[in-house]
Amino acid sequence: MKEREREVARLFLDLYPQLGDLQESSKYEHYDFESRDYLIEIKSRETLYEDWLIEDYKVKKNLQKCLIKGKQFLYLTEHEWIAYLWNVSKLTESNYDFKWEHRDMPKSTQFGDSENKIPKLVGYLSTGCSKKINLIEIIQE
Repeated sequence: MKEREREVARLFLDLYPQLGDLQESSKYEHYDFESRDYLIEIKSRETLYEDWLIEDYKVKKNLQKCLIKGKQFLYLTEHEWIAYLWNVSKLTESNYDFKWEHRDMPKSTQFGDSENKIPKLVGYLSTGCSKKINLIEIIQE
């Protein structure tokens, strides 16, 4: 995980202290942080999107883990200190249309490996269905 995602997590916790303590996950998990009630995946991006990409594999793995732990899965993306938050567990329960499709994607985003692409099943999270969070306000305090 990059330092930017850690900073976003700290700011997110400043806004929502009721989450309790955020524990960083091991590098082998499919989420970044765990709180008392949530598994949280955080992505920082240099580009702003109307619809944010999410991998089917990651959704399934995290929802399975949530069932075992009695938690919900939150997905948070950030661009220029504006965050978009989705409760993927609730979206799934409400039959949200992720518009799943196969796309050629980098095999891994680790180690700068953007050349080796493989087909992945991906869906989209609309910003219209997210909670928009202004992290800049916390930075400026």
